[in-house]
Amino acid sequence: SIAAVLSKITTTNIAALIVGLTCIVLLLVGKEINLRFKKKLPVPIPMEIIVVIIGTGVSAGMNLSESYKVDVVGNIPQGLRAPAVPEIQLIPALFVDAVAIAIVGFSMAVSMAKIFALKHGYTINGNQELIALGICNSVGSFFQTFSITCSMSRSLVQESTGGRTQIAGTLSAIMVLLVIVAIGYLFEPLPQ
Repeated sequence: SIAAVLSKITTTNIAALIVGLTCIVLLLVGKEINLRFKKKLPVPIPMEIIVVIIGTGVSAGMNLSESYKVDVVGNIPQGLRAPAVPEIQLIPALFVDAVAIAIVGFSMAVSMAKIFALKHGYTINGNQELIALGICNSVGSFFQTFSITCSMSRSLVQESTGGRTQIAGTLSAIMVLLVIVAIGYLFEPLPQ
């Protein structure tokens, strides 16, 4: 509640507040530039990526974690887990939760797909979405992944930066894989 926030206002980490407000201002300025010059820019300015790079650089350069006690991402484990067969004996204990997660995940995926379908004038097939989610979650179970569904924030950011096809999702996946496998350590000083 607002009262709880105001009662703790004196314990605010000023450095973290400045970092957060600066990031918000940069994102809003970037959004405004993209809206204003939409027709003149060949592609929108990827302000989210720019803010991450600037934030990481400033945090590392000024040592915000140690000097100003700003929370940072910290250790990012490298590499992927080796594939393994899921533990079948856990099915009875996890079945009810798995069904609930599947229903919520499918509902989110279809809802987001319908939003973008209306916005961009195409149709979706719920059965196709269900099959895709089923295959992805089945394959993911061998790599101990979380359940797979759409990410509202990532989908909206991707769409707002001009991503309209599966290539945009593939490029996002390749970038995440690159971070996991090779360059995750570069993002350890990123402020949270």
